[in-house]
Amino acid sequence: MIGWIVLILAILVILAAVGLGWDTFFGGVKKGAEKISSLPEVKNLTDKAKSEFDNIIGNSTFDVIAIFQKTMNFKF
Repeated sequence: MIGWIVLILAILVILAAVGLGWDTFFGGVKKGAEKISSLPEVKNLTDKAKSEFDNIIGNSTFDVIAIFQKTMNFKF
């Protein structure tokens, strides 16, 4: 059922892009994305996601270094 909905939406997007013209369609999509990205809620969510991602990457990097030190008997 979901596959049919996705297929219908994809066909509608393609028809809209062809009907409006590629430049007009994608220009409108770009303007919409810029408006959404300028909302304070989206900025806060983006900043929080970035800090969480950095935190996860930082923790995993330390884990890799610790494992490397244990297996190779290196001291940094």
